[in-house]
Amino acid sequence: MKLNQDGINPEDKNLAINIRNYLIAGNRVIGDPGEGLKQTLVKLEEQRDNRNFGILDWKIKDSELENQISKTKAGITGEEKLCDYLATLIKYDDKLEGLVAFASLAYDFGEENELDYIPDTDTLLVYGNHILVVDAKNLKTKPGTPLMLLDNLVVDAEKGKEIIEVHPSTHIWEKVMAQAGIPLDSIDGYVCIVNDQEVEIIRDEHWYECHTKLIHIAELKDILEEWVEGKDNKLSLKMLTEIAKAQIKKEKNLSFDIDEIKRKFDI
Repeated sequence: MKLNQDGINPEDKNLAINIRNYLIAGNRVIGDPGEGLKQTLVKLEEQRDNRNFGILDWKIKDSELENQISKTKAGITGEEKLCDYLATLIKYDDKLEGLVAFASLAYDFGEENELDYIPDTDTLLVYGNHILVVDAKNLKTKPGTPLMLLDNLVVDAEKGKEIIEVHPSTHIWEKVMAQAGIPLDSIDGYVCIVNDQEVEIIRDEHWYECHTKLIHIAELKDILEEWVEGKDNKLSLKMLTEIAKAQIKKEKNLSFDIDEIKRKFDI
C-alpha cells in the first residue's frame, strides 16, 4: 500500500499513527458497521421498556415506536452486510488493491450545521484522493418492480410510490475536506439496496447525471472495479485521519485495539 504521510497536524499525530499502524496490520475496513443505529436502537428500546403502565393496565404496543425499532434493526443488518461484503471484495479482488473503507461516520459542524440533525454516513470508501460514499438500504423488494432515486426518495417508478427517504452526504465530505485544506480529485455517492432479490433499477438520463446513484449490492463488485480503474491509489494519511475523526465509536470499546496490533506485529 502506498501512503503519503505528509502534512499531518501536530494535534492529529496520535490518531494518524493509529490509522497507519492499523493499515500496516492488513486491515482495510475501519470502524463498527451500524454503530450509529445500534446506539439509536438502545435508546428506542429503553423508551419502549420504560413506558408507564399500572399493574392492572393492559399493555398496548406503540405501533409507531415498534416500527422505528424494526426499521432500525433492518438498517443495522443492511450496514453490516454491506461492510462484510466490502471486506471480502477488498481482501480477494486484486483490482481493488489500495482501497480503504470507513464504517459509521457522523460529522457535526456545530453551530455551522444548517440541519436539525447530525448527518451520518454508513460507509465511505477512499482510493487515492478519491472518495465514494455508499449508504446501505436494507429493503424488501419485489422482482419486476422498477425502482429509481428521485430527489431524496427511493420510489416505485411505475406507481410513483415512496419506498424510503435517503440523505446523501457527499456534500458533507466535500465541505469537510475543503475546511481541512485537503484536495479531492473526485467524490461520488451511491445508495445501495442490500437484499437477496433481483432488482430492476431505472437508469435514465437522471441516473447518469445525479451525484448519488441507486444501485443493488450485486453490482458493487463491478462498480468498484470501474471506479478505481485508471486512478492513482496513493493514499493520503492526512485525509484518512480527517475522516477517522468522524468515526462513531462504541461507548465502551474502541473500534480497534492498536496496542494488540502493535504486540502482534512487533511495531
